[in-house]
Amino acid sequence: MTEKLFAAIDLGGTKIYTVIADSEMKILSRIQLLTPAREDTRTLLSSLAGSVHAALERAGAGRHSLAACGICVAGFFDCRSRLLLDSPNLPQVNNLPLEKELEEMLGVPVLAENDANAAALGEARFGAGAGSRHMAYVTVSTGIGAGLVLDGRLFRGNRGFSGEIGHMAVKPDGPPCGCGRRGCLETVASGTAIARNAQEMLASARKTALADIKGKITASDVFTAAAAGDIPAREIVDEAIHYLGIGLVNLVNLLDPEVLVIGGGVANAGEALLAPLRSILTEKAATHIAKHVELKKAALGRDAGAIGMLCLLRESRLGRH
Repeated sequence: MTEKLFAAIDLGGTKIYTVIADSEMKILSRIQLLTPAREDTRTLLSSLAGSVHAALERAGAGRHSLAACGICVAGFFDCRSRLLLDSPNLPQVNNLPLEKELEEMLGVPVLAENDANAAALGEARFGAGAGSRHMAYVTVSTGIGAGLVLDGRLFRGNRGFSGEIGHMAVKPDGPPCGCGRRGCLETVASGTAIARNAQEMLASARKTALADIKGKITASDVFTAAAAGDIPAREIVDEAIHYLGIGLVNLVNLLDPEVLVIGGGVANAGEALLAPLRSILTEKAATHIAKHVELKKAALGRDAGAIGMLCLLRESRLGRH
């Protein structure tokens, strides 16, 4: 009898990342495609199903080998109604019964989850938080989100919306947020915010090495310039870290985790980001909490969400008989 395989999809605003794994969670193939972000719902769903079929082919397996599929996506996934209510970068999937639609296209059970929740579970089981019972995962990228693994289990809250740290108000008079409010953490500390502040600084005609960069400035560019001694870049980085630190202090004071994991593209700055955040936690978090929380960089990279979905499939026993 041919062994049944499992698919996991990480659906982002710009890419569809799909893996195929066996029953022991060994990844057999990976494939990354561009997200048809401006196309209609049916086109997007067809691309998702196509990514699974292409990954199966790359693994040397037929479509009949697929037992179940997991998919994670940024946005508000209602774990009670099983509806993806709102995805900021993919409005065509708003109020979509994503699981049902993909099940019809793939012919197997499908399980959906918020991407930060999935990445948190992946890091808790096989990444930087392995061995811990209480872990908070914060992703700092285009936006900022969090996933919580408490007492060894994924914590979703009432409807699955826990961990929206990116919409914690840290600067009430700050920039407007896509959620309709002002001063949310992701408006002042995300990769998007860092890049935006750099562009605004360039417009002020201050002398900076960032002016020599051709093309669109990224958060990585700003961290690189800051490390090289560029004062305006250093100011931008320091401000972002200040506000991110406020968010993390509030998070650890509330949850008392063993491990706090930082992921997302901005985490690639490494100790340039983590070292000052550790200092902020030591200085500003409750003393008896701060001295027992370990701040780490995420370990699984782009596989975090997919591995988290494989964990959920295994723990739910979906597709297993």
